[in-house]
Amino acid sequence: MRIRCLEIERFRGIKKLAWNIGGDFVCLIGPGDSTKTTILDAIEFVLSPRWNIPFDDTDFYDAQTTDPIRIVVTVGDLPEELKSDAKYGYLARGWSAAGELHDEPSADDEVVISIELRVDSSLEPSWMVVNNRNADGKIISVKDREKLGCARLGDFLDRHFSWGRGSILARFSDELESSSAFLAGVGRAAKAALADLDQETLKPLSKTAERAHLVGAEFGVAARSCYRPHLDMQAISVGIGGMCLHDGEIPLRRAGLGTRRLLAIAMQREVAKTNGLTLIDEVEHGLEPHRIRHLLRVMRDTDGVKRHVLMTTHAPVVLGELKASELCVVRSTEGITSVLPVDSALQSIILKASEAFLARKVLICEGRTELGFCRRLDQWWTENGPSFGLSGVALADGGGTDTPCVALAFAGLGYEVALLADSDQPLKPNRTALEAAGVAVFQWNDGAAIEERIALDLPWQGVVDVVLLAMDHWGEQAVQDAVSDKMSVSSAELAGNPAEWHCRGFDESKLRCAVGKAAKTHKVGNRKGWFKRVDIAEELTDIVIRNYNAIREKDLGVKIEALRLWAHRNG
Repeated sequence: MRIRCLEIERFRGIKKLAWNIGGDFVCLIGPGDSTKTTILDAIEFVLSPRWNIPFDDTDFYDAQTTDPIRIVVTVGDLPEELKSDAKYGYLARGWSAAGELHDEPSADDEVVISIELRVDSSLEPSWMVVNNRNADGKIISVKDREKLGCARLGDFLDRHFSWGRGSILARFSDELESSSAFLAGVGRAAKAALADLDQETLKPLSKTAERAHLVGAEFGVAARSCYRPHLDMQAISVGIGGMCLHDGEIPLRRAGLGTRRLLAIAMQREVAKTNGLTLIDEVEHGLEPHRIRHLLRVMRDTDGVKRHVLMTTHAPVVLGELKASELCVVRSTEGITSVLPVDSALQSIILKASEAFLARKVLICEGRTELGFCRRLDQWWTENGPSFGLSGVALADGGGTDTPCVALAFAGLGYEVALLADSDQPLKPNRTALEAAGVAVFQWNDGAAIEERIALDLPWQGVVDVVLLAMDHWGEQAVQDAVSDKMSVSSAELAGNPAEWHCRGFDESKLRCAVGKAAKTHKVGNRKGWFKRVDIAEELTDIVIRNYNAIREKDLGVKIEALRLWAHRNG
């Protein structure tokens, strides 16, 4: 069974949602209260084999019961039995390869059915297979919904370790009907075993039964023989959940949460070899990182079988194991909920900075220098104000020339996005297109890279400190050679203390330009630039911070303040 599309109207925080579900392995992400869990609840309520789901007024959007809750799940890859005319075949619809739902299936369409759950002000739910060709539809039974194989794995797992209706363990048995007959026999055996117990053991219960007999007689209640303690087959519920899975003598419900979740998922995965949908809320819950990674790899490993999994997460370790094509961002504005697929352009961010997808605001840095620059600024700002974390800001390395595309992709997913980039190369897409998409663009004036902007705006002693920092990491001679090359002079002319370079007849502005260009382009080992490492870029930013008062009115200081205001707005 596969869900092809989902429609929700007026259910909890969702006023309206229409989602065509692409892919068999889908993880929903998004900020708190974006209705991720509500989506899973809606699917579970429609497909799970339950008839007594309790609803109240708060399940209606804005607690308004005048209009009914309506949830429609269109499912394909159906059991053949459900497609027969004796069941729901005459209500079948068509699902095209282009993701379109046709009320009348065409030859190339997949045969699907749409199951509608409706709840009105009476709070009584009804389940129908619906089709616009037939206004009446047809009630779908609990037993038929059970054949769809939907299992929800959240905090309440214990029922899945008993042989109860709708549990994974019951479906894990070869045939539920024969299992039920067997369990009935177990109940009878338990009853017989109690009858054989030493009566002395049952004496306290027997005395209570005798008292009940006597007081009942006073009120005219005549027993057929005499009251005695015994097992009630229905009360002990052997056939509907009293018989549970044990580990030796210990019920499995006593195991740790992580172990129970893993076992439930393992059983559901095995059951879903033929059909089934697994819903997992916060897949990371109760599991250590190494168990999470193993779980995701095993669930994705189809062993030739396509299984359908929908899950949610708030954990970077989960995102780090997923592909962009497996992620969808959930956004909800004034009750209108959207589920947006993640663009493949963001795959590198998933690997390098997965926490960015869990933030409200994302600051895309053109490269490692900008990343280290922003990290150190955040530490500085945190000393007297909110941090990036408190303001909901995450940093991400955009990867050089791809940075504008990354920023645009994040903006398309509803994130609040800023881009910090050099201006020595044109942005593609350009600044106008980025800003039209809602991206706040921060670039240095005069076509400068960050290293050039720093060298141009710092006081001379600050520039000297930048050169000395480079010499500490890459050697005095290498740095002198790089600067002299940009100045078109011999390295010997720049020997000695950099603080004295401008006293040797060199134009200070040319020296500043040469230092900036050398810092940006000098090849050191297998990388180009002095500060293309996050840790060294943080040291560079320390120099900027020490000189901040002197650069407030310069481009470097103005852009730093603008970044701070963007990051901390509404923080």
